[in-house]
Amino acid sequence: MNEKGYSLVLVMLTVTVFFIIGLTILSVSIYQAKFTQVRVEDVTSLHDAVKAVEETVAELKAKVETLPLSTPTQLDQDLGNAQTGFLSELMKRHSVTIEDITDAKGIARNRNKLFTRVFRISAPYGKKTVSREVIITNAPSFLKYALGSRENVTLNGGAYIDGDIYAGKDIYVTNVANYIYNSTLYSVQTTFPTTSEKSILFANGNRYGCTYEKGVCYNLNNNRFEYSLLNYSEHELPPSLLIQKETEDFIDVDFSWTLKDKLLLAAGVEPFSYEYANYIKNSGDPEHLFNQLKENKAFSLVDDVMLFKDFIKNNQNSKSIVLQSAPSYVFENEELNLEDKWLIVDGDLYLGNNSKFKGNIIVFGDLIINGKSGVQLASTIYVTGKTSIYDTNISGLDNEQVVILSKGRLELYRVNDFNNSFSFEKENLQGYFYTESNAVIYAVGSYINIKGGLFARGNSEQTIADGFSEGVTINAYRGVVTSLSEPPNSDPTLTNVSESRFIIRHDKNVLIARGLGLPFSKRLHVIIDELSVK
Repeated sequence: MNEKGYSLVLVMLTVTVFFIIGLTILSVSIYQAKFTQVRVEDVTSLHDAVKAVEETVAELKAKVETLPLSTPTQLDQDLGNAQTGFLSELMKRHSVTIEDITDAKGIARNRNKLFTRVFRISAPYGKKTVSREVIITNAPSFLKYALGSRENVTLNGGAYIDGDIYAGKDIYVTNVANYIYNSTLYSVQTTFPTTSEKSILFANGNRYGCTYEKGVCYNLNNNRFEYSLLNYSEHELPPSLLIQKETEDFIDVDFSWTLKDKLLLAAGVEPFSYEYANYIKNSGDPEHLFNQLKENKAFSLVDDVMLFKDFIKNNQNSKSIVLQSAPSYVFENEELNLEDKWLIVDGDLYLGNNSKFKGNIIVFGDLIINGKSGVQLASTIYVTGKTSIYDTNISGLDNEQVVILSKGRLELYRVNDFNNSFSFEKENLQGYFYTESNAVIYAVGSYINIKGGLFARGNSEQTIADGFSEGVTINAYRGVVTSLSEPPNSDPTLTNVSESRFIIRHDKNVLIARGLGLPFSKRLHVIIDELSVK
């Protein structure tokens, strides 16, 4: 009898265990089904939010690029706002929010003079929000890129680039870095260049790659760096580089026209007025316009640097200032704020140690920036001659940076020589550097870390320094260098991008912060920032 009782208990226990297991499996299955359904709905919700934002951006871009460049006030009327007009229609059509954050970016007081507009387009995604910021501007296209040229781009060695690259013609990529020491040419093996995951290399011409192990990339026999083209393979570039053709028109900068525009701005001539249009039409070249405006007493004329310093500090005159009557002018250990005035230098300008300068400058001559203690600049500087930056650091001032546009060559050398205290996030040159000419950068002994951008428009009619092709050429070693009296060790295995001796990180803020000082073109276009989910 006891055995039968035990058997019954055992059977009931077994049935209970299997019943519990069955319930557990059933509940898990139900939970997984619900979780999968929630996950599918979550993914669908994210897809719908992203789609709504992207379609809104695409429509806004298409609209803006058809608008004529008339006045900033007319632009606001053409776009409307959240309540009426085109923007309101976009919000209703795509169920998005469009927030005008232009004034929050610091453009409020110049809104009626600038075409720059910043909008945040967002759509809900559960408890989160998908958004993109877009910048409407009439600034030229070069400011969109971290590095580039309308001609060729040559990347020799282990540069690191965070931002898009533009090559109007051909691109050359090698794993060697060239340099010059005591007038002798050298070429040292190093790594290939590296870009960030989001960077795109826009190459509109041919693409050539050279690997040192397969043959020398440069012939040095003629005391020039000449491509050994037999060792270059077409379309064989490092797989880490994301390459495509640019589908959008490149909006160029007209340096002469821009310089005349800035002279008139400095003279207080109202943009879009009859007087402005008449000056632009009849003025000839920028120097002729400059002399014409001086004759019309549009500027305050100062003959001495010391008088200029006192003039800035004590004079309440609203006129911009012309420094004249000397071949060159030196500013060192000085702190100057021009406020809304411009400084026009009729000669060469030297900015030295501990200079702090806020305000826009036009230089009818050369610009030299030098001094181990560095300079702080919040300026847009137009230079009709060449620009030389060496043995110095450049930082911003009051959350602004410098933009330098040079008609002549851009020379950037001996920056932090043999400095091996690598700091990826700490730049030693803050600003955007542009030249109408060609640019060759050597970063083997130097350590150059730019936050901003570098663009050499390129000039095929000018003699190319050291034998490189027209455009921009970057030579960058990766790793420790203590001297160039002996060639650095060849190490193509270094993958730590923070040890690159040339780093450049694009800063879109330049499109907003420099305001009226920036060059502008005769067309509007849209610059799209990264997609954000918060």
